[in-house]
Amino acid sequence: MKKDVFAIYFPSWHPDKHYAKWYGNGFSEWELIKTTKPLFDGHQQPKKPLWGYFDESSPEMMAKQIDLAANSGLTGFLFDWYWYDGVQFLEKPLDDAFLHAPNRSRLKFALMWANHSWGVWPALDDNSHKAMNGNANQSSRLWFTCQHSEEDLRNVVDFCSKKYFSQENYWKIDGKPVYSFFNTKSLFKTIPPKDVVAIMNSQARKNGFPGLYLLMNVGCCNDNQYFCGWGRVPELKQAGFDAVFAYNIVAPDNYMTLPPEMPVFDYDGMAKSQIYCWGKLSEGGLPHFPSVTLGLDVSPRWNRQIKFPMDYVKLGYCPICIGNTPEKVGRVLEKALEMNTPAVIINAWNEWTEGMSLLPDAQYQDGYLKEINKILRKI
Repeated sequence: MKKDVFAIYFPSWHPDKHYAKWYGNGFSEWELIKTTKPLFDGHQQPKKPLWGYFDESSPEMMAKQIDLAANSGLTGFLFDWYWYDGVQFLEKPLDDAFLHAPNRSRLKFALMWANHSWGVWPALDDNSHKAMNGNANQSSRLWFTCQHSEEDLRNVVDFCSKKYFSQENYWKIDGKPVYSFFNTKSLFKTIPPKDVVAIMNSQARKNGFPGLYLLMNVGCCNDNQYFCGWGRVPELKQAGFDAVFAYNIVAPDNYMTLPPEMPVFDYDGMAKSQIYCWGKLSEGGLPHFPSVTLGLDVSPRWNRQIKFPMDYVKLGYCPICIGNTPEKVGRVLEKALEMNTPAVIINAWNEWTEGMSLLPDAQYQDGYLKEINKILRKI
């Protein structure tokens, strides 16, 4: 059976009306890329995209991305999707570009509701040196707060059924549209897991679908030293969710004990952690879609006054991954493809500000995509 290979698509590379209100006309995360400085000898910053700082909300540029992805063997994009009580954010690349691209049928697509609050990026916040302000972990200012309710869940399913699930190239498993949540903890604070499953499936059936295939992220959490929530899987199984994946797996064994003068690690450690965490996730009793994480370098989002040495644990900053060559990533992908699962997820197509991007850049050119294509053709 042909295995689906999806890449996560982060839609922050275009002017957005909310960005314009917060940061001025024309802002996108490309502005953070442009102003990043190297922090140590050999640090590959700023990243230099070979296509330039392009506007991804253009159907022409999306068509170019679709062709590149499809020609490299990818099956589709898993779009980060933002919804705040009916207010959409960063929706244009999907709504205006992907859905209107002339070659859109070459890829499938699906949604992962990035259901976290959103705050000011540390790089744009002179009042705080703490990390990850952009998704509100420690932000001094919140732009959006994500709150869940049964009414909002039903509204989301209605909206997505009409706009997305009905599309011929929406990813479906057993006729059910695949739908993901980023933050289960936030969701379950308001609505018990079993109720989430019942609400979303009943609303999907009202819209003419046999239900939803609910694929839940259990990565990006603080459950253990790997930031991977394999212990959550039995509860999700009992509640009736369909499958799990980890949005990314980034932490090697020594992630929390690196020296403050050089909080840097080699991709070999990350590769080992990914394979270990896949095994733990697979023990939980639900289908597990392994995710291949390309690297880690969130320094484009860091406060510009941060330098080495730094108390990265106290500040909440991630160490930086080096040595994430296409060949090393390819070996992890081969391991993922050997698993008995219908799909593999790659993080990411374009997470430039987190050091995870398949798109061609000055360092590796199109090396990642060539390696992926070689491996998929071999299989």
